Amino acid sequence: MSTSAWPWLCWRAEEAWNRHVRYRELYRRLDAARAVCKARAAWVDELTEPDMAAMRRHLAECIEAERTRHSGGVS
Repeated sequence: MSTSAWPWLCWRAEEAWNRHVRYRELYRRLDAARAVCKARAAWVDELTEPDMAAMRRHLAECIEAERTRHSGGVS
């Protein structure tokens, strides 16, 4: 190995390590955010078909009410 390659290899190793350390905290935060999102959405998996049908019906009613409100009450 040439003498000029050794400092370059050391620099590359140091950069890789620094990148690993720098992004480790970001990945930790990302994993925590994913866990929070998964926990918040877990209730959806427990819904029954009648519950989902009721939610869709109420959502459609809300959308229709907003459309009516924004169109000045004219259907």
